Amino acid sequence: MKRYTVLTYIFGGYEIVQEVMEKDPNAEYLLITDDPRLRSRTWEVVVADGMDGWPVMEKCYYVRFHPFEFAHTDTVVRIDGSIEMRQPLTELMTEFYGGKYDRCLMIHPLRNRFDVELDVWVKCRKYPRAVADRCLKMMKGFGYDLGYQGMFQGCFEVVRKTAVNLDANRLTYHLMKYTGGDEIDRLDQHIFSFVVNTQFSETMKILPVSEDIVTDGKWMQWYGHHSKSAIAQKKAKQPMMFNKEVIPYF
Repeated sequence: MKRYTVLTYIFGGYEIVQEVMEKDPNAEYLLITDDPRLRSRTWEVVVADGMDGWPVMEKCYYVRFHPFEFAHTDTVVRIDGSIEMRQPLTELMTEFYGGKYDRCLMIHPLRNRFDVELDVWVKCRKYPRAVADRCLKMMKGFGYDLGYQGMFQGCFEVVRKTAVNLDANRLTYHLMKYTGGDEIDRLDQHIFSFVVNTQFSETMKILPVSEDIVTDGKWMQWYGHHSKSAIAQKKAKQPMMFNKEVIPYF
């Protein structure tokens, strides 16, 4: 019996396969895809059923927020397809299990407010202002204070199959569909962070880590989309979680 699952996904040829450099014998390694021709030396490739005709982003987010439909364990290390696993996460998993955490989440290194982050997306990524405003309008409609500080990134997490996590995933996926309009949109980290901040700040036990966990090259390396161009470490601001300063485990 494996203790946990490392799960990644590649849909629509959006990423290249980042092979696992060293496996943990206590883990299974699953790569979910829509390409029956995709091959890997180190991942067990699983072709997803029932997603014919879905937009690529919706396939990605379905797997992200329904990981236990694919995993054979009750703990999932979920990484984006652009992340390379370099060695087993033994130290992290020992801390995670020992602390009886629900989730391990990565703190955003540069910004901790949704309005500020979305302004950067609009300016630097040419993200549609109308979609950004629709997301902020939804948040304010629920009475959310946009001055509240704390935002999580979405490319890495550890998640256990607990009621609080299943509820958070279900609500996030629902709001992403609602906010996206015609089809689900790339607002995953914003809406997930909003859901956790507003609904689960007192019930979800979180092990916070910094973005260094995927950029310092010890355990993992984060690359640019469809490339082997490493994403560099950032000079992070003081990390915030639930409107308070926090010291990440890593």
